[in-house]
Amino acid sequence: MFQRILLLVSIVIFVDATCQNYVRMNSSDQKIINENLTGKRFFLKSSMYYGDFYGNSDICLLSPRKFKETNYLEGLDKKTIFPGEEKGIVPYNSEVLVEKVEFPFSNRPLLTPRFYPWVYLKVDKLSGYKSCIVVIRPDVGRVEEFKILFYEIFSAENNEKVISKFNSDVRDAIFNKKYIDGLSEQEVYIIFGKPDRIEHKRVGDTHIVVFDYEYFTITFKDDRTVSFNKVEKR
Repeated sequence: MFQRILLLVSIVIFVDATCQNYVRMNSSDQKIINENLTGKRFFLKSSMYYGDFYGNSDICLLSPRKFKETNYLEGLDKKTIFPGEEKGIVPYNSEVLVEKVEFPFSNRPLLTPRFYPWVYLKVDKLSGYKSCIVVIRPDVGRVEEFKILFYEIFSAENNEKVISKFNSDVRDAIFNKKYIDGLSEQEVYIIFGKPDRIEHKRVGDTHIVVFDYEYFTITFKDDRTVSFNKVEKR
């Protein structure tokens, strides 16, 4: 029992120390963001995985990455604590309603990404959950910085016409979040979301672009995908 208490105290000390690395947005800017976004409907700019939010079956996590490829939370050993397992996919262009945007340091469960901004959503396609959460990168301190990250995930416009332009193979890749050869950069963004890094290089007369998603890379040759490679987490 004593060891369990000591472990919990150690975790609290660890996460409280961790929060010092993050920028806390002031209350007036938080209010502006909520006034601008709460109660409005948006559309997903990429297909998203969903599943229980760190053991809470009432709330779901929406993520452009597989849950085992997220890095929202670390333990004392510096290893990532994963949310669990995804249950399925919410497809690109699904409509969502923003319920609120919540910032640290709200009263949140300990073993969750509690020092990140959370966007609470109602997702029409997921009636089994009370709400869904999208986790936003924590190191933002201004309204405009937050909006840039928000609009990388959500669109104010219905993009049904965009979908209609894709052939059946591309639509299948989008709705099932899977790689196929011959995708454009726009299509890869829709399927996998924004990469962590983008590398440009030339091999002779050929333009090579590499999208790095930490656990995998996607390589383009002359503006079309040619390979998908899994990599060890760095």
